[in-house]
Amino acid sequence: MSLRLSSNAARRNVRRHSLVNIIAGAAVLIAAVFVVYTIIVNSIAVKEQTEKYDELVKQTAEIKEQNAQIEGYLNGVNLDEYIENIARDKFDYANPDERIYFVVPGK
Repeated sequence: MSLRLSSNAARRNVRRHSLVNIIAGAAVLIAAVFVVYTIIVNSIAVKEQTEKYDELVKQTAEIKEQNAQIEGYLNGVNLDEYIENIARDKFDYANPDERIYFVVPGK
């Protein structure tokens, strides 16, 4: 009888160990999937933020260039030239003896 008890106990022990191994394996798999998912999501977010940063750097450079141009006009006290450039660029004005042509790209 003791032989049979130890055999049943051994079977229960084996079953218990295999169940623990399955649970542990599933936990490790879930943790690995979570880590991979987190890395992918974070890398996508970093890429998006890097693109936004690059765009903002580009905009900042453009604004600095415009500021330098305006400072040049103000320091040179050539305000008439500045006003003329703004009238031409922003409002499409021209002198009375000039014609403005707009180039429309073809298909």
